[in-house]
Amino acid sequence: MGFGHDVDLAAGWASRHLHGLRGPKNNTVSELTPYLDLTTAELNPEPPALTDVRVHDTLVSNLLSRTTLSWRRAHQILSPAYRARHDREYRATDTVWARWLRPDGTRRKDCLIYVPGWLEPGSWIEEAFVFPRFTRELNLDVLHVALPFHGPRNPRSALFSGEYFWTADLVRSFEAVRQALFDTRAAMGWARRQGYERVGVSGISLGGSLTMLLACLDPVPDYIIPIVAHLRLAEAVENASILWRMKRDLERFGIHEAERRRIFTRLGFDSATPLLPPDRQLWVEAREDAHIDPKLVQAQWEERGRPPIHWISGGHMTFPLHLAEITRSMRDFLDRNIR
Repeated sequence: MGFGHDVDLAAGWASRHLHGLRGPKNNTVSELTPYLDLTTAELNPEPPALTDVRVHDTLVSNLLSRTTLSWRRAHQILSPAYRARHDREYRATDTVWARWLRPDGTRRKDCLIYVPGWLEPGSWIEEAFVFPRFTRELNLDVLHVALPFHGPRNPRSALFSGEYFWTADLVRSFEAVRQALFDTRAAMGWARRQGYERVGVSGISLGGSLTMLLACLDPVPDYIIPIVAHLRLAEAVENASILWRMKRDLERFGIHEAERRRIFTRLGFDSATPLLPPDRQLWVEAREDAHIDPKLVQAQWEERGRPPIHWISGGHMTFPLHLAEITRSMRDFLDRNIR
């Protein structure tokens, strides 16, 4: 397949050492009833307006026009058993952290909310290498929202950032996704109340999948740009090498493939219906992706009305090598379809 595909396979192999350290202790399949057979909107109610956003400014952040924001979690957990465990073990996720970048020192017309990928330890990589190009070439501000169980929201008991986010502890995993969607939607509402004319959402990998789900929930973003992502989560669990541990642990819990697929079908993420028109979506996908199967991307692209799509020649893990090309495609999309 090429260099990008080989790098993805190597990353999958490396993940075995990272995730092989330990798996989840809790088989929560018996607690899944509150999450199944609901509409996407029922599973993900609209968050209230944020009223407690704290601004953590320092002299350095003022000089760099980068502000840290925080607010308290308002997300409601569905499983009573998990709610008690969360309050006891995972309270670090109850504070939502975000980084707000305004390179001009004042608010521009557009804000792009960025949803990071799985295992990201913080926003410093993007702030150093990705966001400066976005803000300069796309002429917008950026709001980076930390995922639950990642970076500053990672519990001390976790061995690495994101360890608890997507595992065979399915209730914890589904709640992490619900909370990520809730937090990002709350940030969207906050950004609009700051006076931005347009608020879009972009994300990479898992963040791209969350971005796709945001297009299925009212109020929708003004546009979305998912990068190397799809919503075929059941297929990813079965076939993506980077998710081998989740699949193995579900097998250990006695949850075999047919049952796994039934659970994901009843969860409804794979079949969530977009409310955002296709022409307000730009998909950026990788032809050599070993984690996000391009054939599945193509099938979902057909189902979702063939939104604009840009294919890079590399793989999942090598997308940074194509950042200039990706940014140009984003700029052309915004100029042609949004502004």
